[in-house]
Amino acid sequence: MTEPTPSSLPTARVDTPRRFRIPLVWVIPLVAALIGVFLALHTWYQQGPDITIRFKTGEGLEAGKTRIKYKDVDVGQIDSVTLAEDGSYVIAGARLARSADHLLVDDTRFWMVSARVSGSAVSGLGTLLSGTYVGLDAGKSAEARREFTALDDAPVVSFDVPGRYFTLHAETLGSIGVGTPVYFRRMPAGQVTGYRLGEHGKRIEVRVFIKAPYDRFVTNDTRFWNAGGVDVKVGADGVQVNTESLTAILAGGLAFLTPADSPDEPAAAERSFRLFANREEAIRRQVDERQHYVLRFTESVRGLSVGAPVDFRGITIGEVVAIQPQLNLDSADISMHVEVSLQPGRLRTAGSKSRLPAGATSEDAAFRAFVDQLVAKGLRAQLRNGNLVTGQLYVALDFFPGAGAARPDWAASPPRLPTQRGSLDELQTTLMRIVGKLDKLPIEQIGTDTRKLLASLQRSVDETEALLKRIDNLTDGEVRSTIVEARSAIADTRKLIASDAPLQQDLRASLQELGRAAQALRHLADTLDRHPEALLRGKPEEKP
Repeated sequence: MTEPTPSSLPTARVDTPRRFRIPLVWVIPLVAALIGVFLALHTWYQQGPDITIRFKTGEGLEAGKTRIKYKDVDVGQIDSVTLAEDGSYVIAGARLARSADHLLVDDTRFWMVSARVSGSAVSGLGTLLSGTYVGLDAGKSAEARREFTALDDAPVVSFDVPGRYFTLHAETLGSIGVGTPVYFRRMPAGQVTGYRLGEHGKRIEVRVFIKAPYDRFVTNDTRFWNAGGVDVKVGADGVQVNTESLTAILAGGLAFLTPADSPDEPAAAERSFRLFANREEAIRRQVDERQHYVLRFTESVRGLSVGAPVDFRGITIGEVVAIQPQLNLDSADISMHVEVSLQPGRLRTAGSKSRLPAGATSEDAAFRAFVDQLVAKGLRAQLRNGNLVTGQLYVALDFFPGAGAARPDWAASPPRLPTQRGSLDELQTTLMRIVGKLDKLPIEQIGTDTRKLLASLQRSVDETEALLKRIDNLTDGEVRSTIVEARSAIADTRKLIASDAPLQQDLRASLQELGRAAQALRHLADTLDRHPEALLRGKPEEKP
């Protein structure tokens, strides 16, 4: 057997051993670990700052569930909810996204969003399905902040809504509340954002926000008024009903309007305005200059109240500002002094456009001379009934040609204008004068004298009849017939003056009617003095 040759044998190859070899089974855990690290790094990078928010209560707050939203976008989450050491509030820890870091400034606001139904709006209905959340409104401050106190209610206006704030001064709050709408030409133009009592407690300060572009229509001469409810006005052209909207009827509302002749320059932000009670008072022409006068009345001022209008032939030119009695110790006379505030601009003569200054200037002297001329022609102040049902009085300025000579007392402070007795007071005076005259009539003496006269007449008839009987015995038939006729006349006279004769009955009834008429006039004058409204409603029922 022959041996193989070396060239025919296989050549061995030497493989270099590998240093490290990962089995395929470890690939999947390695990829998962890399993904976990990436997610962890991404989460760490996306995490924003930690903040604390103070709430009055923990209602709706759940750690790990309650979200924080800005413009309905999630920007964070409540991580913890703890009670303060004194138990007066709740501390909620929250972590926001890194993208919301710039939102955390000094004036940023937080509040709890839940379903709310108020008189003027319905909000947060989406939370019925998604649950409550914390709302965020980014401020405009440049100073960063990490601790906040949540609002009790959601803000009415967000910081990013363009517009301006104004302050209204009102006597009473009425139906105004946070969120009450403000209308401009019956279009929603803003809202009430808050209110508070003035520093001295004499007025209410209402803060309103007028959104753009309506805020540019608010000028220095803009008038605001309370437009809540229904304004009903009865005039010569019928019944007029004015209202802004159904919401204003149910929940109240405000409105504003700028006169057409006022400048178009917008008012500065935070400017203060007066809030009028109604539209009529707001659009009434306002005259800055006012003058005070005193009116002296000797009759009763019952029914006249502070704020009653001063009327000049249908035009309101002022109002009553004070009523007080004035005692004159020298003459023991008590009169009623009524102080009124007048707007002289409403009595301006034709062609005079300049305003009267407050001090005594030549123009003021010219106005006084003008008033002197009016008084010389019979201008007087008089109390008149504005409403016979309620008995309310007002002061009327009118001309009385028959009034006596009088002059205004410019030396007094305030000046004093002459007055005229009221028409109702004059009626009462006339009735009392008639009653006085009737009281002076000697009705009882007249009745006594009448009875004496009738008795004397009765005696005269008896004597005449006796005389005729004696003559009858001495005369013939012709004379007798005359006597018969005389007796017949005497009989008729006797019937006439008898106690049950119609003459005496009519005379007695007339005297009784005269007495009752005098008593009725006395009662009428007394009733009108105490109840002037009885002319329309009749005699009031007497209480037991």
